[in-house]
Amino acid sequence: MTMPPEPQRRPGERAWVGCRTTRERAARGKGITAFSCTDNVWSPLQVLGGADNPSYLCLASGGEALYAVHGDGGTVSAFAVQPDGSLALLNRQDCRGRNPVHLILSRSGRWLVVANYATGSVVTIGVEEDGRLSGVRDLIELPGEPGPHRRQQQGSHPHQLVIHPSGRWIAVPDKGCDVIHAIALDEASGLLRHLAMTAVAPGSGPRHLAFSKDGRYAWIVLELTSQVLAARVTDDGEFHAFQRLTTVPASETGENTGSGILMDPTGHALFVSNRGHGSVVRFAIDPATGELSSPVWRDAGGRVPRFITFSPDGDVLVANEDTDTIVRLSPCVDIPPIIVARTGSPVCIVFQE
Repeated sequence: MTMPPEPQRRPGERAWVGCRTTRERAARGKGITAFSCTDNVWSPLQVLGGADNPSYLCLASGGEALYAVHGDGGTVSAFAVQPDGSLALLNRQDCRGRNPVHLILSRSGRWLVVANYATGSVVTIGVEEDGRLSGVRDLIELPGEPGPHRRQQQGSHPHQLVIHPSGRWIAVPDKGCDVIHAIALDEASGLLRHLAMTAVAPGSGPRHLAFSKDGRYAWIVLELTSQVLAARVTDDGEFHAFQRLTTVPASETGENTGSGILMDPTGHALFVSNRGHGSVVRFAIDPATGELSSPVWRDAGGRVPRFITFSPDGDVLVANEDTDTIVRLSPCVDIPPIIVARTGSPVCIVFQE
């Protein structure tokens, strides 16, 4: 069998991995680990502790600052990225909510937008020219009624923030209320405004989503039912579902929850990670219709693949939370998963080339 050529690797890439740290999470992580990445070898540069559960990270567009939410807590941190890739704390701010789980920078870079999972709110925090955080500018409490799942749906639980390709609004999957919110951010003032709310199946728990490049379609991971939902998207932030598929094989009977979702840069494939099943499933996308087909399951190379992303050269990377590994999945299904790094309880990866 002729094997496809390996993609050309680019030296000098850096990655930062956020890790859970607390006993309550049965975690083994120490904080944020910085790596230098060459081929399939990741060399640790720094392990930065000092704050619990840096569970989601985002990097400023120029790469000069990195931001982290502290899961199960109530704060967000700003770090300066040093020339060698290490991090130095700039400051930390309260996010006026509990268990922040996701954050993004606005397109202007002036605002950090944070989703507070436990208290059902989204906040904006000002970003100074030196990367420091200036404090909460606005807070919006998300509307909706809790879903039927007694443990996982006790109120509004926003789990992700995704800027629509038009730049006019932000999508917020709400796992607790089984809805997807659309909120607008005024870049001049930092104020938020609720635009729309789309309901999905009760008890399904929308967790994360990905947009097509043109913004006409979205695919949503339904965490609690292990499904992916395909929807047409309107300009004003409404979602009209037209397809729902399972993310695990029909023969699978074990407990599972969906987690991460990625659309590949070509727009022809979608990837979803399954924590209980320990897999990453690839769906083919019909770019004309947004429909999904031809699922292919890959072993995630570890247990509880909470997070997936693309490496700078286009391979899927998996953060396996319970086996303390970062794994690379080659596009060639005949190549087994490759462990590129080990770090305790990894739950997020960001890159700087």
